[in-house]
Amino acid sequence: MIYEVVKSTGDVSVSGCHSAELATDTFDLLNISPAASQNSYFYNISLATGEDDIRLLLNGQELTQEVPSQGVTTNETIFQIETGDFFVKGSGVSPSERIEINFSDSTPVKSISKVYYNVDTGGTFIGTGEYGSSLKTSIGGRYASSYFTDYDYFLNGQKVYSGVGIGVSAGSDGTGFIPFFGVGLTYGGVVTADNKNEFKYTAYRKPVRTCKETGSGPDFLNETGFIEGRTNYYINGIQQSPESYLEIFSGVSMIKSGVSANISGELRKGLPITSLLL
Repeated sequence: MIYEVVKSTGDVSVSGCHSAELATDTFDLLNISPAASQNSYFYNISLATGEDDIRLLLNGQELTQEVPSQGVTTNETIFQIETGDFFVKGSGVSPSERIEINFSDSTPVKSISKVYYNVDTGGTFIGTGEYGSSLKTSIGGRYASSYFTDYDYFLNGQKVYSGVGIGVSAGSDGTGFIPFFGVGLTYGGVVTADNKNEFKYTAYRKPVRTCKETGSGPDFLNETGFIEGRTNYYINGIQQSPESYLEIFSGVSMIKSGVSANISGELRKGLPITSLLL
């Protein structure tokens, strides 16, 4: 098993404050449940402009958003995507159409599906058909110079990790790095010359002050702590729905015995505050 937590306020100097200046105004942007009606799902346009900043999860699998191309026929506008799993419509349509999430015909969404989304303005990048060089080309179209570690990587919607599924070929920064999903001890991936056309590679640029912890067991998780509501949790590359885990962190890093302490909190009639000896 591979476990990973991704925290959107990874800078240890950032507390639970809600600040646009510090880029910590992210409480409302993770693990959002879309409004739903039968097989239709709707996002909150007050949180996202929509066309390129939604990270949608279907039963824990990351779907790929694509900005659709538009064509016009008689009294009708046609929206079309090529490699993405879903799209939303931009300006020029009715408000009810703008807020709907439109899925491709091959996306197996149902009314009983667990659907969540995250708002991420860093951009979505897609590559297909080889070991990852096309993904770097896609990234370079928006960010000419960046680092390999600036992105989260997915293979067919499943998160992969440096050393377990993905590595970096050539340089690690600037225009030199190339994500590589191939097999072998260096990268640990599953893509081969025979199956490379069966995979879609996706990368998302990480928000600022994001850190992650990855390991083969759950006990290590959140050794540096976390802030409630700002964590995404993965098991074997599948993001877990928020109701499947508890975020509990006391902030205590050391326990010392023999020290008197007060238990504080809401008082009930007839129950005084009690001194407790640890």
